[in-house]
Amino acid sequence: MNGLRVTVSEKLDLAPGDEVLDVGCGDGWFSLQNGLRYPKVRFTGIDQYETEDARELARMMGVKNCRFYRRDALRMNVGKRFDFVVLFMALGNICETPRSIRLLFSNCLRVLKKGASLLIVEPFEEDFPEDTRNKLLHLYELYKAMGKSRGEDHETVLSRDTTLKALRDTKFRVSQVLNKKFRWYMERDAVMKYFGIGSSPDEIPERFWVFDKPRQVTIILAKRPS
Repeated sequence: MNGLRVTVSEKLDLAPGDEVLDVGCGDGWFSLQNGLRYPKVRFTGIDQYETEDARELARMMGVKNCRFYRRDALRMNVGKRFDFVVLFMALGNICETPRSIRLLFSNCLRVLKKGASLLIVEPFEEDFPEDTRNKLLHLYELYKAMGKSRGEDHETVLSRDTTLKALRDTKFRVSQVLNKKFRWYMERDAVMKYFGIGSSPDEIPERFWVFDKPRQVTIILAKRPS
């Protein structure tokens, strides 16, 4: 991610004593990387499936200011309010419909302090080239039909416009919408190794775009009204 987890956290102006809720934290890398950078900020990660991995990583890395809990973000019960809520590459893993997006944002609003911020980093439909987006959405449908593993069976790619509307519908004030561009290329040697090809066919270019990756991600900063 080219250090994106740490780069985007700079938009929060984190200060000692702040508390950050990392929703859909997965194996905890957003919290862990920023926990090392901001040792006096407390990070709480919630996820339905990977919290044990996150705890083990925290133990191995010696990170003391991160805690991870098994929670369903659509039934969020964390028992406190936070200075910041972060959804880092998590929104499309949690929500499938405009209704579920609104429900998640309502939960985020409820656990944020007045005037506090929500940070979203996500590859939306609009961030993919059109042909890539269509292939990827088709793949997600195939994965669901095949009974993909638990925790991945509801993944999808969401619309940026739908998400921004859901934020406004749940009374968030959107303050920033930015993009971060990426260059997701594979080298020819890496392709040959991945597919077990012994010699290089002429049709494999020196570099080619990894088709299921976005050309950019969207960064959204929104505030809970005071």
